Amino acid sequence: MEQTVGKLTTGEPLSVDQLIEYLPALKEVARAQIENWAKGAAVLHRYKKGEFVCEEGEFGSTAYYIVSGTVDIFIHNPLAHLRTRPAFGFFGRSFSRMKSFLADDAEDRRAEAHQRQFIGIDANVDLPINRPLAQLGPGELFGEMTCRTYQPRSATVQAREPCVMVEMLRVILDMLVGNRQPSEATKATSKVKMPTFKGTSFKAELDKKYRERSLSSHLRSVPLFATLSEEFLNYLKEKVELVSYNQNQVICKEGEEADAFYLVRSGMVRVSQAMPGGEMVRTYLSRGDYFGEIGLLRSIKRTATCAALDAVDVVKIPASEFNLMLEKFPDVRAQLEPVAEARLTAIKERTLPAGLRLDDFLSLGLFEAQNLLLIDLDNCTRCDACVRACAQAHDGVSRLLRDGLRYDHFLVATACRSCRDPLCMTQCPVGSIRRKENLEIIIEDWCIGCGKCAELCPYGNINMHPLEVIKEVKTEIKSEKEGAPPKVKIEKKKTTAYKANTCDLCTQLSTPSCVYACPHDAAKRVEPRRFFGDALLAQDELIQSAWSPAQHYETHHTH
Repeated sequence: MEQTVGKLTTGEPLSVDQLIEYLPALKEVARAQIENWAKGAAVLHRYKKGEFVCEEGEFGSTAYYIVSGTVDIFIHNPLAHLRTRPAFGFFGRSFSRMKSFLADDAEDRRAEAHQRQFIGIDANVDLPINRPLAQLGPGELFGEMTCRTYQPRSATVQAREPCVMVEMLRVILDMLVGNRQPSEATKATSKVKMPTFKGTSFKAELDKKYRERSLSSHLRSVPLFATLSEEFLNYLKEKVELVSYNQNQVICKEGEEADAFYLVRSGMVRVSQAMPGGEMVRTYLSRGDYFGEIGLLRSIKRTATCAALDAVDVVKIPASEFNLMLEKFPDVRAQLEPVAEARLTAIKERTLPAGLRLDDFLSLGLFEAQNLLLIDLDNCTRCDACVRACAQAHDGVSRLLRDGLRYDHFLVATACRSCRDPLCMTQCPVGSIRRKENLEIIIEDWCIGCGKCAELCPYGNINMHPLEVIKEVKTEIKSEKEGAPPKVKIEKKKTTAYKANTCDLCTQLSTPSCVYACPHDAAKRVEPRRFFGDALLAQDELIQSAWSPAQHYETHHTH
């Protein structure tokens, strides 16, 4: 394989001696390795007060180490979700265009909204949901996951005072904390050959700082631990394990004995369950999410397999300490019980209908879906009334494409399919896209508009909706009097914010706009496994007789 390491082209180049001066832990790495791999892989930056280091949503491939000074780390994008409010006309039906707007939970409470109090970002701090702002100081590292996985930046970082920072590529990060090995499949397809480093005391120092300064707030940020006493929290801090996993490494396996509870510290965890024909990915978990509670609560074997999507760090609470916590704090058990019950109920509902042929569903991707928009091509005249109705109902931004997979005489139109493996969730830098127990995709208020979910959706169903917002911009004006502090001028400027949105087939209406507008009864909203399962069974029994899905399913007539 070709031996390749990237180089940074902006910032002050650092010699090996200078790099070791700023990052003393590199003394533990062989000098020859540093000479061979570190050239051009780290630079020094000096930031003035108020200068931006990086901005949320932008592409990144580096991590930053703060040598001196402090920074503000925050989220600029409005904390609100995209909401569409239908205007009702005669007989309760919407005849006019629906309006999309930004609504926070205070003004438009969503039953499905996540009751999280903090936003997890790519640093050892969490941002309070009511005021997403925190500070980082000397000795802090941020941007590690961006550096490892090339995700967009999760937050905006601005110098609070004059700062000095080392910006580094992954090879320097690996020297400091050790390699986080990619999967064998990634190694086989990669053209980049990288050396192996065992890491330095830098990693242990980061873990020590996290345990001393951040672990308590991280535990407190999870509603589950909000009622723990300070005394027990301090006890728990000393008992938990800080564990790291590499790409695709299994953390716990379905069917195994439950021996611990896990809290995600960084990275993304894939939660999947075995089903006929393959695995169903239930969800992806990010910083602040937890797993492993069902087996411990019910004293049963693991109900799902949890594996590291890429590099993952977790806080592991052994079963003995978890059970002690449940005994001392009944409120924790009371919060966990309904969550566990909902997950167990969802597992039981994942049954296969009679007549289902997995080969057909898997080859066409239909098995991934939970809710589909179908267009009967025998009835469709290609008038595009459905597409126009969707656009008119959603501020001119259509969430429907009259294109997609074909099954028999049906077109499976592009609309959210609640995928078997929701790739849209795998690279959200702030964990704002998730799905409920029924597999419906939800986009939370703290979406930063980076667009990765839209880019990763294989069906083109997620769109980035532009919305005009008013922001206050502060600028410093030098005072005319010598020695006087500068004046701060505040201006209100119109800017464009972006929020991800996905077609939910107008679940707020009894009939989707696209279905209602179809003049030929060609468009249908169906539950695909039942619909196609019954269709296949009927075809087998009646040998393609005059059977029609319309005999078994209600359709919506417009004339």
